[in-house]
This record gives sequence, structure tokens and C-alpha cells, in this order.
Amino acid sequence: MIGLSKITTPETSVKKQFDLTDKNIVLTGGAGFLGVHFAAAVAEMGGLPIILDLNQQDIDQAIGYLRKSNFRAEGLILDITNPAQVIQAIDLIVERHQTIDVLINAAAFAMKSLLSGGEDFFAPFEDYRLDLWEVSLHVNLTGTFLVTQAVGRVMKRQKRGVVINIASDVAVISPDHRIYEADNQFDYPGVSFNTPLGYSVTKAGMLAMTRYLATYWAKDGIRVNSFSPAGVYKNQDAKFIEQISYRIPLGRMAFPQEYKGPIVFLASDASSFMTGANLIVDGGRTIW
Repeated sequence: MIGLSKITTPETSVKKQFDLTDKNIVLTGGAGFLGVHFAAAVAEMGGLPIILDLNQQDIDQAIGYLRKSNFRAEGLILDITNPAQVIQAIDLIVERHQTIDVLINAAAFAMKSLLSGGEDFFAPFEDYRLDLWEVSLHVNLTGTFLVTQAVGRVMKRQKRGVVINIASDVAVISPDHRIYEADNQFDYPGVSFNTPLGYSVTKAGMLAMTRYLATYWAKDGIRVNSFSPAGVYKNQDAKFIEQISYRIPLGRMAFPQEYKGPIVFLASDASSFMTGANLIVDGGRTIW
């Protein structure tokens, strides 16, 4: 049992609780659609986002976007499924900055990750290709495992740190398959994409990883939480937006900037008594 004399008194100022000044924050998938908004959120609060992603051009665009707002940012090319690359990247970050204060695991398998596959990525479960299933597992779970393991060693030496795993609303509930299918009642032709099983399964796996590491590292001063967003506006077909919005109590999808606050909360001392939790921000979708 930890004695009260060994517990650091929390900051009383709410503004200071949310402050991330001089914090080094590593983001996998930081050049992605939501990753850039996460990076902007922590930068806005004084942190240094260190973006890890597969493509240098995407990294440069993300850093350019941040610097337009006079935010500091850095980036490194990284394939999170390559163990040697992961260790090399984390070692380089520590060499440059000495500490890693926050890790945000936002990288996930997406269509652009495929060298081939095309429409097969959205194939019916009965016809789903094994290699596409395995790529989902490899990127979303194994990649997250490798990066978290490497960063965890650093945080354990520091005796402090925060890990945020980006999960999904469909890690908690099943995707509603009806939003992808034609529905004459609503004059809806359907869409050519869906949420594959591998995505839901691996995001649910991240919730289990969150709980496991939260208890495993609690004594080392490392907090581990997950964040589950829902669908975000991104130039989708109007009828598709109508279908998914109908199934959300607040009646709409999310704007990407609405996820900046939750990320800052989880990254900062504002959530200092929170670990092993899954913060769901979904307009109420998972309560129906």
C-alpha cells in the first residue's frame, strides 16, 4: 500500500492541469486525418508533437500544417510493424529529447496501407482474404504492441508516462451493417465500403491491451487509457451521412476538432486519476 506521504499532491489549477508545456508527445499515424488534429491539440497546449508515419510527404504536410499556426513539430518515417525500425526511432527520440512523456497510438491499417487488395478489403466475411485479415492484426495490434513496448521501457525508467490507444466505437458495439446497404425506404443506394471484421476485432483488442498495461504499469507511474471516437465528417456521400446520423442520438457525425479536447484531457494531468479506462466520444451512438 502506498502511503499518503509518497503521493504527489495534484495541481489545483484547472488551466495548469491541462497544460502540456515542454511535454514530448509521440504520435504513431500522426500524419493521418485524425492524427494531425491530435498533434495540433497537444501542440496548442504547449507540447511537442513527434509524428511517426510511413510516408515522408505526409509527414511534411502535417508538420507544414502545424507550423502555419506557429506550432513546433517533428517527424520521423516509421513502419510500426518493423521491430528494428521501432527501436531505432524511439532511441533517436530519446537521444534528441531525453524523455517521452506521452505516446498516442493512432496508426491503423487503412486502404492506403495496401500494396494490393482493392475492393477485396470490403469483401463479405464469407469471402474475406486471409492476408487482409492478417494485415489488420499485424498493423493495428502487433504494430501497437511493438511501439508501446519500446516506449514503455523509456517510461518505466522515467517512472512516469501516459499511453493513449486510439480505439473506436466499433470496438464496443458492432458496426451497424445497415448503414452500408441500400434502403429503398430512404431512397438510399448504399455505398461500396463497410467496416471489415478485422478493424472491429483489432480495435477491441486494443481495449484489452489498455486494461492489461494499465494494471501492469500502475506501480511505475505510467497511465494507460484508450479513446474511442465515432464517425467523423470527411466529404462522405450526403445519403450515407443521413443514414449514420439517424443512428446517433445527437443526430450527426463528429467534427474532427471535437476530438482535440478529449486527447488533451487524456494526455494531461487533468486525467491524473484515470487509468485503464476507455473514453467514448460518439454522440451517444454506443448507448442505443
